Amino acid sequence: MEYMDSKNQKLQRHLYRVSVIVLVIGLLGACLVYYFAADGGNHGLGYQMVDGVAYATGESKAYVRDMEMYGGTSGRLIAGFNQWLGSLWHGKRLAYVLAIGAALISYACFWFARELELFAADEPEA
Repeated sequence: MEYMDSKNQKLQRHLYRVSVIVLVIGLLGACLVYYFAADGGNHGLGYQMVDGVAYATGESKAYVRDMEMYGGTSGRLIAGFNQWLGSLWHGKRLAYVLAIGAALISYACFWFARELELFAADEPEA
């Protein structure tokens, strides 16, 4: 039984260390991304050139009308959600995603290590 306790304690110590390391590295990475990220700039309408023809990009009235015509309201909503999701992986928003992800992973490791301690305390002595 002592071997099992030492094994649980080793795993628990490693999980606590991993929790701290993930949190520190994740927050440092998020700070670096935030510091070096370009400002959002102008989020207005832009144009994309395809085969020499300029197409408006973004949420223009024609774009919204075409989205509703081809995909219905659900298609328009899904396209909006897809654009929002894609915007999370650029610039300063990426720093927020990294910080929140590091905090969640660190908390999960900490919680699991804490549960190991509680599990070991609840086991009956043999």
